[in-house]
Amino acid sequence: DILREDLRGFEIGAPSLDGRVRMFGKYTREDIENQLQWSGVTQAVRDKGYENTELELNYLSDLDQRIFLRHDGEVLIHIRLKLSHFRFRLHPAAPRIKLLYIDWLLTQHPRSKKVRKERLFPGQELPGLGVFAQLTDFIRNLAMGVGARGAFNIPEYFHDAMLFHRQFNFYDPLREAFFRGIIRDLRRFGAREISHAFAERRIFNQNGETLDWKPGEMISVVTPRLADQIWSPDYYTRVVRELKRIRFRLEER
Repeated sequence: DILREDLRGFEIGAPSLDGRVRMFGKYTREDIENQLQWSGVTQAVRDKGYENTELELNYLSDLDQRIFLRHDGEVLIHIRLKLSHFRFRLHPAAPRIKLLYIDWLLTQHPRSKKVRKERLFPGQELPGLGVFAQLTDFIRNLAMGVGARGAFNIPEYFHDAMLFHRQFNFYDPLREAFFRGIIRDLRRFGAREISHAFAERRIFNQNGETLDWKPGEMISVVTPRLADQIWSPDYYTRVVRELKRIRFRLEER
């Protein structure tokens, strides 16, 4: 109900007065196409050899919107977005703040030739398009347009967190330290091998305990004041302290 108030009375997913459905009560198909062009997604996809792509918007519920970019019926990009009031559990005095939740983000390159299974990341059926930076700009701009203070996601795999970490940090400083510690100690193996090692339970801590990848919220905020509150000196102090305490090793196949 609060979100519907924030969106000023639009029935999300239903036709507006001009007869067009608007994503999050705001964006028409033309708006989304323009945002994809502005962020560089459209050109990056063309550079991969995909001309004449088709944009499809799905409205599954008021707060569940999906974007598909297809070529000859094959999905190139699939994004599932939801508006959410995020509870900052580590900041009890902070109010809930509206963020755009990236519930699903898939890119794939069907034309990629001679794909070897060992070259794929866990969960992948095809290689990605290499457009993650552009998609992040696209999503952050959508977030600002609907009055959200930023975006967040919960990466299912280590390699997903690697991609998001260019503009996102883990909200929990201990999770951020864990992630940075893995990179510090296991960098030489590369993201693909580390991600497979997590799936195969071949990563151990300083006590010899087997570690699983545990997803946690990663946040990117677009307002400097909020960023200063979340990524405070205390946050980074806790990250550094935890990094001094932990060590990791990877058992090779």
